[in-house]
Amino acid sequence: MPRGSDKGFSDAEIQEISGLLSDIECSWSQVPRTYIILRTIGHLQVIEELLAVDFSDHWFPVTVRNLPPTRSLTPSIRSAIVDNQKLILTKSIDLEKGENGRHRHFEHGDVLPFQDGDILGTGTYGRVDKVLSLISYKKYARKSIYRAGQSAASIRQFANEVQILKSMKHPHVVELMGSYTDPVFFAIIMSPVADMDFSKYLEMCQQSSHHTLRTYFGCLATALQYLHRNNIRHKDIKPQNILIHGSDILFTDFGLSRDTTGADSASSGFTGYTPRYCAPEVTEYDSRSYPSDIWSLGCVFLEMLAVLKGQRLQWMKDFYAARGTGQPFVRTNTEATVQLLAALEEMEQWSDNSAIQWVEDMTQRSPQRRPTAAALVKAIMGSDRQRIMSPWCGLCCTHEEEPARGVDDLSDEFFERTVR
Repeated sequence: MPRGSDKGFSDAEIQEISGLLSDIECSWSQVPRTYIILRTIGHLQVIEELLAVDFSDHWFPVTVRNLPPTRSLTPSIRSAIVDNQKLILTKSIDLEKGENGRHRHFEHGDVLPFQDGDILGTGTYGRVDKVLSLISYKKYARKSIYRAGQSAASIRQFANEVQILKSMKHPHVVELMGSYTDPVFFAIIMSPVADMDFSKYLEMCQQSSHHTLRTYFGCLATALQYLHRNNIRHKDIKPQNILIHGSDILFTDFGLSRDTTGADSASSGFTGYTPRYCAPEVTEYDSRSYPSDIWSLGCVFLEMLAVLKGQRLQWMKDFYAARGTGQPFVRTNTEATVQLLAALEEMEQWSDNSAIQWVEDMTQRSPQRRPTAAALVKAIMGSDRQRIMSPWCGLCCTHEEEPARGVDDLSDEFFERTVR
């Protein structure tokens, strides 16, 4: 076994040990840190029992209490593991800890704890690819942004903002697991790896999937409400920044700029935007805040509604091209938008016409006249009495997880009497 320095083993040495173990025992090669510690303390016989309870290197750092309750882990062995784990606590350990981890910097020549996979997307900013963690052996999406031209101060600010976003936990918001910089990239590690983005989903959506598509209205609205409640603006809502994973829908690429002055704050100046979905105030260099997100989501809702009415997105583009200014955007062709909503209202599936009012409200030119995310959720859900039956939202977002009101008079004895 390669010997680590007095300060412990490097990531390169740990990966070398993993490679050597793959020739001896494949399962051990996925827990090289665990192997190093157990061999160092002279208790390698415990490794199989740990693997049997799904212990992995991702558990580190551990305490005496949170080590798994296996028969062979005596108090003395537990203490020895904790005392010697400093040998393998490299900076890579932090990259999958979410809000409990730290942003890390890797120098030229440092080994990254990821196995590169397929490229999921590329752009002028950098790329998104699929990676396999060599610590937890979980799959992630990694967004790598070119560092060229960015100052050290901007990188530090970016890292601080990502750290805040790591604390965001919502079923329809992509989870940020970790982040790092290397000499070329600033990288963000995200979960899950999506099946496709929402633009592709809308192009492929068949009538048999309309029930699921309908629930996405409420799910996206509740996710945006969650972000806004936490003083985070998305700033670039569009189908390409919404992901599909199984039957789940998730926001990604939400704003790496957190408001710290309260929910009513707005920022001035220019940032990048997507012309088809951005609000008028964004292109006019006016102050922009949460209502700009509402406009963008309204544009997405309009496309979703068209699909529910049996139309393809190319039909929408052709509709805009033949009316009003001929411009293809809601923002630049109000006349066509009004006519489009009227045409959709006359099409079958009249029960879906509720969404027309939401789109109209969300795409008001005055930001002050647009609903807040909370008001939008309320409009979609309807009254409390109807929420459980709402076709516009999945069960995942139908009820907030709050304790029952009043004194809880239920007990184990109550349930025992009930089932007798």
